[in-house]
This record gives sequence, structure tokens and C-alpha cells, in this order.
Amino acid sequence: MAEKQDLRVRRTNEQITRAFFGLLKEKGFKTMTVQDISKRARIGRSTFYSHYYDKYDLLEKLVAEYTEVFRKIVDQRFSIHTPEIGSNTVKVLILALTQYREILLQLFDIHTETADLERNFKRILRTTAYQYFQHVDLPSEIDLPLDYLSDLYASNVMLFLLWQLRHGKNDSVIQFGDRLQEFVLNPTQGIQ
Repeated sequence: MAEKQDLRVRRTNEQITRAFFGLLKEKGFKTMTVQDISKRARIGRSTFYSHYYDKYDLLEKLVAEYTEVFRKIVDQRFSIHTPEIGSNTVKVLILALTQYREILLQLFDIHTETADLERNFKRILRTTAYQYFQHVDLPSEIDLPLDYLSDLYASNVMLFLLWQLRHGKNDSVIQFGDRLQEFVLNPTQGIQ
């Protein structure tokens, strides 16, 4: 019986999520209401409220879900601590995130105090890069603060990710992005 109930809960959550993204595309987040979501999902408002506090709670949970997906991809990519980590990083991230393209682009356009996917992605990249730089011996002639290098890395990767997701895969941009990341992650080697 519990399995059947879990299936219903999961199905209702999927209906709510599909309705949310459909309305997000049509109306935008600010004008969308719980009534709109409930009607589109073909559920009662009380059913919506049994799953989420309000539309902001739904947004926060979706942002948290895709933040965790991104964190796992980045953690896997940075699980080794060598200067070669920069090679193909942009390509790997783009390939991994392409399956979520439409959802990510919609969520990237919403910025609230408690739910901001772009800010979360950038924070993950910055923190991961900072931890990476702490484990790599940078030559003494590189006198750059680690937080500067980490911010530079995070900003560049976000620019490449957003551009690729918005405009489609472009191998030249990916190759340039990977070369730039190699330089940021190993600043003793120039861009050739």
C-alpha cells in the first residue's frame, strides 16, 4: 500500500512540476499563481498545498534539485587534483547538462533571495576551484590570490555554460573555453 501511495505522490509531483514549467514559459514566475499551477496540473489547490507551501517553495525545491545534479557533475570532474583537470571540463559540463537544457534555461532566468540557480552554480564552481587551488602547488612566481583565481574560473565557466545552453553546442567555443580553463587552472602555461 505504501508503494502505491508513493507512486501517487511522485505522479502528483511530476504533474505539478510539468505545470510549473509550462506556465513559466507562458506567463513567467511573477505572474504565475498556485491556482494556475493547480489548474494546469489538474489537481486541487489543497493537493498542491499538501506538497508545497507556495510557488516559492516549489521553486526552491526545483533549484535545490538541479543544484545537486550540478554539484555531482562538478565533484566528479574535480575528483582528481592535477593541472590537466581543465582539459575538456567545459565540454564535459555541457554534455552532462544538455539533457536539462530547457529546464535550466528557465530556472536561470529566475532570481529570488532564496532560489537562484545561476548563483548556486557559480558558488559551486568557485568553491570547487578554490579547494582545487589549495591542493595544487602553484609556482611561486604566480602571486595571485586563490579567491581571485576561483572567481575567474567560476565566472568563465558560467559564461561558457550559459552561452552554450542558449545558443547550442559550438565546438569552437568549447575548445576555446577548455583552453582558457586550462590556463586559469594552471597559470604557468600560456594560451597557445
